[in-house]
Formats: sequence, C-alpha cells, structure tokens
Amino acid sequence: MANVLDLYNRFKGGGRGGKMVYPLENQSDYLGKITFTPIEEATVNMAEEAGNLVDLSKDAIKQGFDSLNQIITGNQEAEPDAVGDVYADPAKGGGGGVDLQSTVDNATSSFYGAGQVTNSTAFREDNLKQIESKRIALYLPRAIQIQDTVTYDNAFQLGLIGGAIEAGLGNTAGGIGAGLGAAAAEASGVVNTLLGRTGGMSSEAAGILSGKVAAKIPFVGDAAGGAVRSRTRLTTNPNTRALFKDVPIRNFSFAFQLIPTSRSEALMIENIIKTFREELYPEALTAGGINIGYRFPNRFLIKVKYNNRDIKGIRFLPVYMQSFNATYNSATGGMHPDGRFSGVDISMAFTETRAIAKADVREGGY
Repeated sequence: MANVLDLYNRFKGGGRGGKMVYPLENQSDYLGKITFTPIEEATVNMAEEAGNLVDLSKDAIKQGFDSLNQIITGNQEAEPDAVGDVYADPAKGGGGGVDLQSTVDNATSSFYGAGQVTNSTAFREDNLKQIESKRIALYLPRAIQIQDTVTYDNAFQLGLIGGAIEAGLGNTAGGIGAGLGAAAAEASGVVNTLLGRTGGMSSEAAGILSGKVAAKIPFVGDAAGGAVRSRTRLTTNPNTRALFKDVPIRNFSFAFQLIPTSRSEALMIENIIKTFREELYPEALTAGGINIGYRFPNRFLIKVKYNNRDIKGIRFLPVYMQSFNATYNSATGGMHPDGRFSGVDISMAFTETRAIAKADVREGGY
C-alpha cells in the first residue's frame, strides 16, 4: 500500500497545486496556510545590448563636443543680468534670441504638466512566472507582524532666511513664479530689517545679528557668539521642521516548528528545508574555473490564505530571503528509528524588493 507521501505526490495534495506541504497529514485541521513560491526571473542579455550601449555612448559624447564647440566659437553669450533678459541676443552677435523667462516657464510646465508626474500604480503579480514545483505551503503561524513606517528628518533647521522663504512661498497663489518672487521678497525683508535698512534696527534684531556675526570670527567664533548670546539673552530661532524623508523597505520574519509524525512527513520536512536553503543562495558564475560573479537569487511571492482564499489586508510584494535558520531537536535529544531528528525549528527573514506607496495600499491591499 502506498504511503502518504506517495499518494500526495500522485494527487498533488488534494488539488492545492503545491509539491511541499507541512503538515502533510490531517491537512483539514489547518485551514490557514502561508505559501512561499520562488519566482523565475527574466534577465537581459547584455551581449545582445552591447551594440546599443556603444551607440548611445557615442551620441552622448558627440553632443557634449558639439555644445563645447558652440561655447568656444562664441555662438553663445555670457549669462545675462536678469532672468527676463534675452540670452544670445542676435543683436549682440549671439545665435539664438531665447527668452530665459519663457525657457524657465516652459521647463516648469513640461515637468509638472499632465502625464509627466503621476501617482504610481499598485504592483500587479500577473506578469510573474512562478515556479509552482517549488512552492512551499506551511501552516499559518500564530503571530504575523506587518509594520508600516516612514521616516522624517525631525531636526531640519530652516534658519532665519529659510523661515522667511517658507513664509513667502506659503502666502501666494500665483504659481511657482509668483511664489519664488514672494519668497525672495520675504527673505530680503528679513535681511533689511536685521541691517537696519527699514528705519532703524531694533535692539532685539541688533542683538541677534551681533551673535551671528561674532560666531563667524576665526578661531574663537563659537566662544564669541556664545558670549554675545549670554549677555544679550537673545538667540536666533532655528525654525526646526519635520520634513518627510523616505519610505524604508519592509522586512518580515516567520518561524515554524516542524515535528514529523511519520516517515513521510520527515521526508517532506527535509525537502522543505533543502528548497529554502537552495533558493536563499545565488548562482555562482564561473569562467575558466574562476568564480567571477553571482546571478541574483530568485525572489519569493508570499501568500497568506484561509480555506484557500487570500486574507485581506495581508499581502507582500516580491521578497528576497535574507536568512534561513534551522534548529534540530530543540526540545528533546531523541531520534527516530531511521536516524532522523524528532523535530526541527525553522525561521527565515525576508525583505521586499522595493518600498510600497499609497497606491499599493489603496488599490492592491498591501
């Protein structure tokens, strides 16, 4: 009579499509499952693309020399005094007649225009080629932690002028050009006030400015600035802000206790451990018997299901396995009659291949 493992391999685990499952027996008692499926990655053959890269490099070099030649031969004038002036005015012997203000406006419109800057779309797994023959299905662990976080620079100091620029940009509704003008005016007003150009410098402004000037004295700047602040009892407001910085890539870890109740289940556990360890490592590339590099390891697609349906709100982007640990016989020193261990505790750590964005949560449920 065929054993459980033979029957499983013949009928593929009751239609679940996986080759490796734990627990192998009494699966109906474990409706919650987490699956780890390696992804077959598509690679680019750089030998075929080398010619295109060479042509692209030649074009870039040629454009660089053409621009340098225009400058050397005098086809371009020096920079004008104001943004609204004409660059390379034909009347001055130049070659263009390009309005810098129009150039700035056009560039701004091009960058911020429709279709140029858009919200990212959610990740889709339709184009992933999964290696189903290496899919591993384990029981759903008791604790699955999903930690979402973003980072902020909580100690960014705008200073006097930065605070003025922030105020100027926030008090205008005339677009980026008007905003920059208002910011410049606000900053200029701060400087004029500190320098007494608006009807006299207040004692507070004089004290603040004195402390900043004293701090610039060579060799004794810190001590001098501190002395002035100590006597005047005044200091500048650093205008500290919390500024958004970036989105860290999420990391996950899972732990399982695998206790075989039969020889078939012990063989299944061996296959599971071997597959995890194999997919952890990269493929070594050799030439002439020398290891010259590595091909990236396969990524995994992790799915969490209950009764063969995805659990909402718990989804993962493709991940790389960072580590795999196996501890044999952690609870007892006993062995099975065939020499196999009585139990194995395994744990693995994964990292997603990119940071998630709002669209991933809104549209994909990650």
